[in-house]
Amino acid sequence: MNNIDLEEKTYTTTRRGFPVFSLGMIVVGAVMLIGGAVFYKTSDRSKYTNVNTISVSEEIDLGKTRSVDIKASAGKLEIRRSNDDKVHLEGNVPKDYVLKESGGILRVGLERDFYISFDFMQLGAVIDAVLYLPDTEYNNIKLDAGAGEITVSEVKCDTASLDTGTGELNISDIECKGLLDADIGTGELDISNAKTGGLKVDLGTGDFTFNGEVNGDINVDCGVGDCNINLTNDKDEFNKKYSIKTDTGIGDVKVTFNN
Repeated sequence: MNNIDLEEKTYTTTRRGFPVFSLGMIVVGAVMLIGGAVFYKTSDRSKYTNVNTISVSEEIDLGKTRSVDIKASAGKLEIRRSNDDKVHLEGNVPKDYVLKESGGILRVGLERDFYISFDFMQLGAVIDAVLYLPDTEYNNIKLDAGAGEITVSEVKCDTASLDTGTGELNISDIECKGLLDADIGTGELDISNAKTGGLKVDLGTGDFTFNGEVNGDINVDCGVGDCNINLTNDKDEFNKKYSIKTDTGIGDVKVTFNN
């Protein structure tokens, strides 16, 4: 435990000290958050009242969209590539959801207050939806989600900012010319088959795995958990141009290259 695998002097690693009390609070908080996420994922949500969602199958024209802004509350959301030139939203979403293009930005609003009542776990609006985006290169893709399971696949962009509170964030087959910025409070972050122009990750508690190519600096902050960065880059070429900085509390960091 607490091993850091460093291969080049360009790697900067900071090991944060943890007071016992602070560590205890982090562990307790992590257990509570993860427990809630496990309950959400394993429970039969059909048994519970979910009075604020509707089932939709809507499509709109992409219009002048150059960027995408997605806001979601608790639940499961998949973001995939569309088979045509339209935006599609399918599944269970809040009644007052938003899907529109405005000022060159595709705005997707899937927010609703999450609450628990004393009437045997009545739930607020829980999302279970798929958003299909046309195959084009977006200026920016921004996602701000609460809790649950988020999957992003087969998208192209200049930059991406993905922020989730608790749960799982799985990113695959993403091409990002600039910075890919991922922030997750508690849970797991998995990025696979990716090609980015830079990588910034902030993970509070959980594990992080990256597989792919990064043509830019890497900055990873992991509070409690293990971080594995598996680069397809040539080691010598990468170190001539870029740097890797990791900041860890408790856990292991490992960086490997293609050669």
